[in-house]
Amino acid sequence: MAALAGLEPVAHGGLAGAVVESLVVLAVGGVFAAIWLRERRARRARGGARRGELRDDGSER
Repeated sequence: MAALAGLEPVAHGGLAGAVVESLVVLAVGGVFAAIWLRERRARRARGGARRGELRDDGSER
């Protein structure tokens, strides 16, 4: 048990707590990824690069 003593502050409740905290981290990451993908698709639908950004050919919009 001494080897796992360092995990106690992170996993508030042993293995079950560690599993729950991992699921929360994955859920929050999934929400951020979904929002990023939605915004990325919306930007492409609006016509690509925003004003002031460079296009693929190097010219400004």
